[in-house]
Amino acid sequence: MSLLDDYADYQSSARHHQQNGAQTSAAAFSSQPQDGLALDVNEFDTDGYIATTLEAEDAPVFSLDTVQFRVPNKIISLAVSNDILVLVIEGAKVLRIKLQEAHSIAEASVPVNPTSLRACNVFLDPSGRHLLLSTPQGESFYYYEGWDAAKPLSRFKNMEVTAVAWNSSAWSSATSSTRTILLGTHDGKVYETELRPGSEKAKRSDIAVHCVAELPVRERVTGLAMEAFPARRKHHLVLITTGTRMYQIVGAADLESQTGDKSAVFEAMLRNGLTNPNFQEIPGMPGPGALTVHHRETRAGSRAHIVATDFAWLTSMGVFFGRLTFGAQEAGDSVVENAALIPYPAPSSSTDISSTEQPSSLSLTEFHILLQYSDRVCALNMLNSKVAYEQTIGSSDETLQGLTVDETKHTCWLYSPANIYELVVTDEDRDVWGIYLSRHQFDMALEHCYNDMQRDMVLRAQAEHLFAAEDYVQSAECFARTSVNFEEVVLRFMEKKDNMVLRSYLVAKLKTLRKQDHTQITLLVMWLVEIYLSIIGDIETKLASAGMAIASSSVTQMNTTAEPSSSSSSASNNSSESVLSVKAAYNREKSDMQKELHALVEEHKQAVDPKTTYQLAESHGRRDFWLFYASLCGDYERIVEYWMEKEECVRAIEVLGHYGTPEMFYKYSPALMSAEPVALVDVLMRQPKLTPNKLIPAFMR
Repeated sequence: MSLLDDYADYQSSARHHQQNGAQTSAAAFSSQPQDGLALDVNEFDTDGYIATTLEAEDAPVFSLDTVQFRVPNKIISLAVSNDILVLVIEGAKVLRIKLQEAHSIAEASVPVNPTSLRACNVFLDPSGRHLLLSTPQGESFYYYEGWDAAKPLSRFKNMEVTAVAWNSSAWSSATSSTRTILLGTHDGKVYETELRPGSEKAKRSDIAVHCVAELPVRERVTGLAMEAFPARRKHHLVLITTGTRMYQIVGAADLESQTGDKSAVFEAMLRNGLTNPNFQEIPGMPGPGALTVHHRETRAGSRAHIVATDFAWLTSMGVFFGRLTFGAQEAGDSVVENAALIPYPAPSSSTDISSTEQPSSLSLTEFHILLQYSDRVCALNMLNSKVAYEQTIGSSDETLQGLTVDETKHTCWLYSPANIYELVVTDEDRDVWGIYLSRHQFDMALEHCYNDMQRDMVLRAQAEHLFAAEDYVQSAECFARTSVNFEEVVLRFMEKKDNMVLRSYLVAKLKTLRKQDHTQITLLVMWLVEIYLSIIGDIETKLASAGMAIASSSVTQMNTTAEPSSSSSSASNNSSESVLSVKAAYNREKSDMQKELHALVEEHKQAVDPKTTYQLAESHGRRDFWLFYASLCGDYERIVEYWMEKEECVRAIEVLGHYGTPEMFYKYSPALMSAEPVALVDVLMRQPKLTPNKLIPAFMR
């Protein structure tokens, strides 16, 4: 179910928490069954999804679960990170919940008039230890895990923090500091600071903050992100969004050398970047402006890195979405690729209010853009921009206030003043393979297949696509990996009358057979032997034609020698070079085919039928292959007989010298003695196992 299932156990320990001032209790999730889609591999719709029905045991991709958690007062704000859920509630209280330990609920106070805290922005760092609160009145507070109360930030006076860019280098760090982070404010300024707990006994926090930039257009900063280049750790990207603009700033900032109260490391980079800014502007009225960046874990050898891959920005006209690609960019360059403006989807049940409402918050998962409206949440598929999920909250008088994603644990959360919801995501790439397939992105489709049936569908479609494009060799290799009837595929390729294509299919099909499929392996191997021999014969025919062309060119050149002409001589030379190049290519192709044939017979030696193989070699006139196979089988007596039939006695004697048995010497010595006595005697003298009494009568026959 959900990460808060363990709250059921919390009821038994409620008294313990009441004694510690935590006036809360919780129960397990109540989950409403949702209708969803399961894969039916028979039909695609126009969006690339599979038209399917859902089996009873399959969970929907998205489901909205309500957390039955009795909050003692209205929720003002919520943040989740690293399995830590933080609530700011009316009465100036902070509740910190460890989601893996349902009974672990810590309560802290915010040092303000309890009735005055009605709204605030809350930012929780990726480790879940550092919490920054900022009110519309310009008051900011810092809370660190384990504290009984948040502390006022004395140097943050009259600045409402509206966005925070956390330092990715501190995500997995053991240090208690956030390291260098960036803050965006309501008046279009960017500050740099570093949150660190210091002494718990101090009533206020004297953490330093530096203003490092002001936006050219003084708008409220609605989103802020700071990302290091994966291969250039001192090189950074800073994204700043407002209701109308998204700024991209690329430059160098050495975060390792500057900490604490030292000079700001981002000041030069940001001021230079905003002097002649690179920005995307959406005309019209300001939009919500929220920015979110999705990260994926990549590995470089044994080390894992968190890399930003996608971003999304809420504008007045839709979601501006794209990829982040880090390379050799310098100041003024863009890291955004394949960006698109996706219009906001119309609600499934339109009303006068909601039909024109813009989402107030968004988040990204691996394949979806999540949009939070006042009364519902919806998910857009990144690949086709279609609505994959939409769910309205149960109560008509309830208003959703926020959406957040825990990137560390990949969980999604929404909240209203009275309720917390978890958007449970199950196998969100379940239908992705079908979308890639509809786009003919076969490799990506195969990568996201869940079972053999899906892989078979993708390979079939790829094979048919390649066949239609007349790329028969690649098509054959794909067909070989499908469940399509063998005879059907063979007939289709035989109609093309191209042995190379048929060879590709049979070789690929052979690799799919099991060791116990002896009959099928033998049939395919013997068919392939014949095909290889035919291909080699065709290549030799082409070589002969090329040789004749060279000879003809030579005669022509000799005839033009008497009356030389520079143009005719040059043309003749070019023609000769072209023919020689073609001949060299044919020789390479012949060599490759011979190597493949030899490797095939060696690998499947037990499956090769000797009688048929010798007959095929003889019928195609392939003496070289005949001898290779006989040598592979150790049939040296057959080789000696072959050379003697050809009256090449020296070669027969060479074979006897290396592989001959005493019986073979006794049998063939009389004939060889009369033809090549010197060579035979030389070999006989090196055979210690021969019996003279048996050898002399053989000479006297």
